[in-house]
Amino acid sequence: MAGWLRGPEAVLADTLAPSTPRVDDRAVLRRAAAEAVILQDRAEAVLADVRAHGHLGLIAPRGGPLVRRFFSLRDELPRGCADPDDERLRHVIDVALHSHALVVSMSMDLLAHEWRSQRLADVVGRIEGLGAAAVALDAAYAELSAQLPHSLAT
Repeated sequence: MAGWLRGPEAVLADTLAPSTPRVDDRAVLRRAAAEAVILQDRAEAVLADVRAHGHLGLIAPRGGPLVRRFFSLRDELPRGCADPDDERLRHVIDVALHSHALVVSMSMDLLAHEWRSQRLADVVGRIEGLGAAAVALDAAYAELSAQLPHSLAT
């Protein structure tokens, strides 16, 4: 057993921090933005049904999970990015996800209470969609996708 150390030199200790894989902020942003852009279409469909004064019992099972997913995507975003461009995109995506969740949630709330007054029913009929936040999210996703290496973009 010539290769074994004996004495104080043989003590095993964890001197390295546990290795955690470093996740690229840009990849996390791109994935969250890609999923959010897909979910935007479903959210727009829910809002169209709300605007048409559809039955909340049929709309809520689609809208509720969308609201939860928008909030959970927001929680998956990095808390901050070292690169200023990534931080700007993170902020745009964060605001858009929050806006989308609130618009869908509040639209369903308005639909639930529209029977109380004609003004609420009129407001429900004027719901137009996700608005400027959707445009900003589309632009952020396009910017993140344009920065892919050519081998990954095709």
